[in-house]
Amino acid sequence: MIKKEEILKLVEEFLAGTDRFVVKLSVGKEDKINIYIDGDSAVSIDDCIAVSRYIESNLDRDKEDFELSVSSAGIGEPFLHIRQFKNKIDKAVEILLEDGTKFKAILLGVNDNEINVAKEVKSKKKKSKMFTTGESELISLKNIKYTKEIITI
Repeated sequence: MIKKEEILKLVEEFLAGTDRFVVKLSVGKEDKINIYIDGDSAVSIDDCIAVSRYIESNLDRDKEDFELSVSSAGIGEPFLHIRQFKNKIDKAVEILLEDGTKFKAILLGVNDNEINVAKEVKSKKKKSKMFTTGESELISLKNIKYTKEIITI
């Protein structure tokens, strides 16, 4: 059976010196390997292919039969790595707290323990769909169930 640590070491070795990083990695039953990468700049299909080829070239198919999938972190997926938060500063996000409270906000900043946001507040004008931002507020990362980017057109 292929070990998760072995795959993580290979991926990190390949990504060293780039702005790419591992967001999520799993090795499931029958050695099904799923790797999700992201970057400080956009991740392309070519980036995913390069990681896949590197992994395959460093594993012996004669010893291990495995299935490999390398993908970029999806748009609209929850942030799983602190660098994803840093890349989305000044962007609109949706936040779900552990207590079930859900709201939209502008991400103003992040550190290792908390994020700084300005919650969006509905306009008081009837039938208005306009939003304004409220006061900035610090939220502990421990109190957040998920945060994901809101895609606006």
